[in-house]
Amino acid sequence: MAPLDYSIRAADNGESATARVIEGLETFGYTPSADEIDHRPPPDADDLDATVSAMFQIMADTLQDTCLEPDLEDVLWQLTNVFHRKAAKEQRKLDDNEARQRSSQELQDGSEIRSVELENLIAHGQAIIDHRDIWENCRDIAAENFRALSGSAWRPHSGSMANRKTMTAAVIDSRDFINAKRYKETNTLTPPGTLIALSGGINFNNTDAIYKALDGVLSRNPDMILIHGGYHTGADRIAATWARNRGVTQIPFAPDFKKYPKNQAGFARNDEIIKLRPRGILVFDGSGIQHQIAREALKAGILLNDYRTDKGGR
Repeated sequence: MAPLDYSIRAADNGESATARVIEGLETFGYTPSADEIDHRPPPDADDLDATVSAMFQIMADTLQDTCLEPDLEDVLWQLTNVFHRKAAKEQRKLDDNEARQRSSQELQDGSEIRSVELENLIAHGQAIIDHRDIWENCRDIAAENFRALSGSAWRPHSGSMANRKTMTAAVIDSRDFINAKRYKETNTLTPPGTLIALSGGINFNNTDAIYKALDGVLSRNPDMILIHGGYHTGADRIAATWARNRGVTQIPFAPDFKKYPKNQAGFARNDEIIKLRPRGILVFDGSGIQHQIAREALKAGILLNDYRTDKGGR
């Protein structure tokens, strides 16, 4: 018998429906339905932090020094991705809520029923924002643990990694709610700041050189946003880890191999970076891709910090 199935017992003792509901509440507690707003308090932030961190540490302690240690980084990446996907799911709910609010706005006729319907949608939207922000916070805690245990910055394989935990939306009515949502999205995904690009080869592994150069730029541009090539090895990986360690927003510009042939995608990506007119570009040793972005930066009048030992015949 299901936990809340009282049909058999009711037939035996003649309990009323109210009595059965009260007994269910006493036994299992109150759980809101899918159409209701859950007014229970959110998890304590410190408890969540400790729990997520403990999950990572336990997994690392269990797999290290065993035959499964080579799989540890992938397992920790997937664990972080669980929270990322939960946040993305809440975001899709929020998008659906926005569409329903727009529809409700068009149907407003001054009646109490329509007004209450819209108020409920607004309240649901705010609740969804709260849930999304909690999962994003879990994702960020997990990403920090991933970095500490693997030495690499965590990034999703595709899409953006937005962080809204420091932002709030003051919702007055439905239109204000939608505008606040859009404002948050825009300012999270395109944050204001000084664009700085970095380009280096996939085999370039001089961590000290990149850290020293980027630390110097950050000291002069505390609002910097770092653009790099998004590759999982070499200069891009070092730059991504530096940005994570320093709390700097990063924009990986991975080559679009679906749109361009393999031998052209990197150069096309360079063109897109130049179009953004970054304040400066740091170039380290690599290949023709690095030589090309250095030449294009000079043509465009963009400040070039050139750390190449081989200038490519320039």
